[in-house]
Amino acid sequence: MRAGGVPLSLAIAAGFCAIAVAILMLREDVVRYRPGQVPPHDIVARVDFSFTDKDRLAAAQQVARERAYRVYRADEEMWPDLEKQLLALPDHVNAAASLNELRPDLAAVLDTGSFTRLKDLASGPAREKYERMIREYIADVRAVDPARPQDTLYVLPPDGRDIDAKKESVTLQSGDGTTAVNVSAELVHRLNAEDLARGVEPRLSRVAQVTVELALQPKVVAFTLAKMRPTHLLDEAATAEAENRAEAAVPRSAGEIPFGKNQPFIKGREPVTDRGWQLLRAENEAFQRALDRDGWKTRAGVAAMAVIVTLVLAAYVTMFQPKVVRNHARAIAIAALLLSMLLVAQLAGIASSPVYVFAIAPTIIVAMILAIAYDQRFAAGVTMLHAVLVTVAVGEGLSFFLIVLAGALTCCFLLDDVRTRSKLIEVGGATALAMMAATAAAGLLELDPLAYVGRTSLWTGAAGLAAGFLVLGILPVIEKWFRITTSVRLLELADASHPLLRRLAIEAPGTYNHSLQVATIAEAAAESIGANSLLCRVASYYHDVGKINKADYFVENQFGGENRHINLSPSVSLLIIIGHVKDGIELAREYDLPTSIFPFIQQHHGTTLVEYFYHRACNQQQQAQQLCAPGTPDAPTISEMQYRYPGPKPRSKEAAIVMVADAVESAARTLSEPNASRIEQLVHELLMKRLLDGQFEECDVTMRELEQVEKACVRILLGVYHGRIAYPSTAAIAAATTPAVASAAQLPAARTA
Repeated sequence: MRAGGVPLSLAIAAGFCAIAVAILMLREDVVRYRPGQVPPHDIVARVDFSFTDKDRLAAAQQVARERAYRVYRADEEMWPDLEKQLLALPDHVNAAASLNELRPDLAAVLDTGSFTRLKDLASGPAREKYERMIREYIADVRAVDPARPQDTLYVLPPDGRDIDAKKESVTLQSGDGTTAVNVSAELVHRLNAEDLARGVEPRLSRVAQVTVELALQPKVVAFTLAKMRPTHLLDEAATAEAENRAEAAVPRSAGEIPFGKNQPFIKGREPVTDRGWQLLRAENEAFQRALDRDGWKTRAGVAAMAVIVTLVLAAYVTMFQPKVVRNHARAIAIAALLLSMLLVAQLAGIASSPVYVFAIAPTIIVAMILAIAYDQRFAAGVTMLHAVLVTVAVGEGLSFFLIVLAGALTCCFLLDDVRTRSKLIEVGGATALAMMAATAAAGLLELDPLAYVGRTSLWTGAAGLAAGFLVLGILPVIEKWFRITTSVRLLELADASHPLLRRLAIEAPGTYNHSLQVATIAEAAAESIGANSLLCRVASYYHDVGKINKADYFVENQFGGENRHINLSPSVSLLIIIGHVKDGIELAREYDLPTSIFPFIQQHHGTTLVEYFYHRACNQQQQAQQLCAPGTPDAPTISEMQYRYPGPKPRSKEAAIVMVADAVESAARTLSEPNASRIEQLVHELLMKRLLDGQFEECDVTMRELEQVEKACVRILLGVYHGRIAYPSTAAIAAATTPAVASAAQLPAARTA
């Protein structure tokens, strides 16, 4: 079991089961209906519960904010500025020769009598008396008596009058913010004509009667009213803080609505609103809390369901993909895929989002990825088990499971091979149509309103399309995650502009041409037995890339030059020849070729014998023995094992096909006069030699398939080496056409073509 990787695989399965149980435990928060869904009947409360109505709570909080005190901060410069202007009146009057020469604002307040009196107070002891009088006036006007707030003059800006009128009082702070007093909104005045005339002017007149001489009392009061500014300005930051404190002080119970057991709280045959969904969630949470002692039964059932699905899944994987048991990286990738998509679906069940998009799409994504990474049967089986978990997770019924099943099976049956990127979009569209039809049928069966059926059908269609586009976007990640090579990737590698192929064409043109011919033969042979023809063709392009490093040592790249092996011993030549396999793997890694190409580079020679250098070594040994003196001991016989490729032997039908195609293409080039019989005999001998040499022992190719491969190879080679018409030589053509040309020269000018 340890050799087969079973213990670690069991640990992965146990971890999958534990995480799946943890995700499924979230189903307690799943609400049966979604916003917009239509329940077939009234829904009654299973337990007593209270619902916090957000709208009611927000209204109570808004009322608290409106009742919160507005904070005003004292303007410390207002009264000093007013005092300074009153003290400067005698100077302004003394500088003018008559009342008409005063500034317009002063001329509007003063008259002839006050003008004359202020001139008298402009200097001398009278000026000192005036200044003392004004200072007492200002001091009495701005005096603050906390015990008698009604006798204190508070003038506020006019723009907050309507807001403050709704509040019981306002908060007035000192300029430095160290002291504050709450004053009734009725005792403050606004800087407007009405409040100044009704509240401020009587206060000023009372003070002026005590502190200002009779002749100047009305003018000082009028000037004060004309120059009056708010004594306190709104402190927006402090006001906002006071409103926030008032809002925070509102208890959540202010928005609670109680519901009794067996009381209907959702009307049937009407779409569930957002508020209705919140009611359903509150009732569900109260019901879960009420279970207490019986709650373990639900959790035990969920855990048992997860264990059963895990066991079935493990058995299914072991039966149809036994390689996954040994390949723990792939097992972890499959488990991570299933768990992540289950978590997404579970979160969709908890939220109020349309469950037909976010709970269905993850399962469709699972189906697409597994169909790409493995095969259709395996993807369909695993996806059905995943659909069971998702249905349990989101708390849906049989209709939901059938909708998911219809989409998943459609996806798996259509996604056989991805040769174009548009294939995923086409499969997503077909999956969307299948799920839309299933959704419509389920909705009509449950007597849902047509509008709701149409809306949910569109949601399921969107899920199918979204899954197709998402898988298309993450296709490179899927290839890397599961270590697979899709047909799209193979087609990209088949592009002649690939850097490695361009380098092969430049540095080893003979090998490049050989690889193109091998690819044609291998593709046809693979098609004849139903193997992966695209993989055979692309792998053939790269199977000999290792010859780039020492291209001149291979006969197909020696164009009329000296054979580089003439001065080398057979053993050294052998190392160079078989070294192209190792060099090919290194180049494949350097150019980031997919790992599915590596076996073809390693296995296209298998463990075959390098016959030319083996026979050359045997001949050299035989000649050396003949030159030795009689009685000299014979050298050890050269073993075939020393002159064989290191392997391994082909382990797949595709690798075996490339081996045969490589051998027959190379050998066919040595035929002096290739014809049908010679080519057929050559192909048959080469194939039988590798069969008898045991090169096909590790792959599952059959004798019948080898016969079909042989026929395909012969057919392609006959097309390459077909017979041609023997054209006469250039000299013969010239001799034959000279009289005709001369005759034509004697003819009159005419139209020629």
